Amino acid sequence: MSTPRSKFHHAKLPEHSTLLVGPQPRDELGFVSSQFQIWYNNTPHSWVGSGEVPHLHQNSDECFIILSGSIKVTVEDETYIVGPREFCCFPAGVYHAVLEVYPPVETLMIRAPTGADKIYKQSA
Repeated sequence: MSTPRSKFHHAKLPEHSTLLVGPQPRDELGFVSSQFQIWYNNTPHSWVGSGEVPHLHQNSDECFIILSGSIKVTVEDETYIVGPREFCCFPAGVYHAVLEVYPPVETLMIRAPTGADKIYKQSA
């Protein structure tokens, strides 16, 4: 038996990073959805360490919206800086990675449809 969904979900953005929408939100703030995912990053620290391994999503499009701070991304061997009040999108099937995070940052990462469809690029 599934849990009934409310008709409306409303909450103030937190002071911490968390999964706002997705299959398994981390706390009571989150909204359960099997259709899309929204990660909220609000942190004075980088979340990628020495950078992500390039990957693609087989069935999902992914979008980063930068509210403050900036990130450096790679898209099929080209590098871009995405800054405040900018966004970038990675279509399904395109290798990409966040290489650096320039904190403090506040971002939204939206991916739809959500699912475990990440494939990492193999080193040559």
